[in-house]
Amino acid sequence: MQPNAIPVEHGSAPPGWREVPERRPDGSLGYREEPLPPDAFLDPQEGDHLIQGTEHDFCVIDLAARLRHHFRNDPTRAVYSDVKIKWGMAGLKEPAPDVAVIPDIRDRDRPRQAFHVLKEGTRPSLVIEVVSPYQDGDETDKVEIYRRAGVAEYLIVKTFEPVGVVNYSVQGYRLVDGGYRPMLPDAHGRLLSRATGLEFASEPGHRGVVIVDAASGEPLLGAAALEQRWRQEAEERRHAEERAERYARRLRELGIDPEGNG
Repeated sequence: MQPNAIPVEHGSAPPGWREVPERRPDGSLGYREEPLPPDAFLDPQEGDHLIQGTEHDFCVIDLAARLRHHFRNDPTRAVYSDVKIKWGMAGLKEPAPDVAVIPDIRDRDRPRQAFHVLKEGTRPSLVIEVVSPYQDGDETDKVEIYRRAGVAEYLIVKTFEPVGVVNYSVQGYRLVDGGYRPMLPDAHGRLLSRATGLEFASEPGHRGVVIVDAASGEPLLGAAALEQRWRQEAEERRHAEERAERYARRLRELGIDPEGNG
């Protein structure tokens, strides 16, 4: 075992089901539903339906949206969510991380059914998993998987609800000399991701994860704020196009070609 390797443990089967193809008595091809096996979170297959819950869904969507927006002008860096990673390493399970940041990628926006590390020539530099009560493997099995796969940094986001209010916590690992070492928070309680130049933390009463640009000190807008900004920008573009059309129409009424022809 490598330095600081985490022993693999297995929990109970996660809630959900798997669609398995079968031949019916009449000869037609159909599907039957089977309970998910215990390693479904570690090695999901096509046809798996995992039940995660609303808070997990909110957090993953929020994280992915903010990271994609942050790296929108860097075509060599991709942010994928729930995409199966094919390591190309015999015997190593292949999760579909909640969020994966992948550097040095080519043709970032090309559709992919899965991400093949050997074919792509790069691998995730940061993986984030949001832990549900059914996913003890995120803190045991996946630590070992991502360490063996050479993922530079791994963050685990936990949600818990002690008094009817959802709280968050963030812990992380960094790959050092082939082993994972815990990432230590700074004076502000933030974990610095060297792979992305971003700081991650939780704050009391704040829904989701706080993400700060380490260079500028500016926080990344949440998904809701980003959506509002996108709507506002779209509205501003629409108004600008309407003004331009009114101006062009007025020029044509005056016998002037708005395109400058003739």
